[in-house]
Amino acid sequence: MVVTVADAVFYIKELPVAPVECAQVDIKNEADFGEVRNADDADVLSARLGKAMHRLLEWGDATPAKTAACAREFALTPEQGAQAAAMAARILQGEGAWAWDNTRLAWQGNEIELLYQGQCLRLDRLVQRTDAQHAGHWWVLDYKSAPAPHEQAELLAQLRDYRAAVQAIYPDAVVKAAFLTAHGALIEVNEVNWNSA
Repeated sequence: MVVTVADAVFYIKELPVAPVECAQVDIKNEADFGEVRNADDADVLSARLGKAMHRLLEWGDATPAKTAACAREFALTPEQGAQAAAMAARILQGEGAWAWDNTRLAWQGNEIELLYQGQCLRLDRLVQRTDAQHAGHWWVLDYKSAPAPHEQAELLAQLRDYRAAVQAIYPDAVVKAAFLTAHGALIEVNEVNWNSA
């Protein structure tokens, strides 16, 4: 498309028109978002539930309004949205509830991106505590829907890298790392755990 305005010529790129059959398939897929038809669909659903749980934890609450917003964002049915909200609520009210208590935190952040040894890392939650026993300690927190992430070598290695990246930024600080599971558990991981994996 060429547009002329008082002796000036502007070129605006146009996208080609999408074929009708592709659009129809996309519309059909959107209409079926709540159905699980096979194992691949179950994996996709599990991923969407996990993303919704993460989003609710990022927001720090699993109220009905936030749950409905997550259900829309991740194409979940109301029942599936409630499932994601229940997982998030167990974390928010579980052993790691202190990680959302502003009176115990000097600093907090969600979805923190760090570059470490050429890798881009994305930490679910990073907090610095102020309470007496842990004053100044940094905590790297990784959300998992699985009940025993500390038994998976790949997840342990990932958390080790997250912790090492924060330790590199704060070499003189105490940096701890833990999984927060959808069952409400806080599983602290230390060098002993990593060396045994």
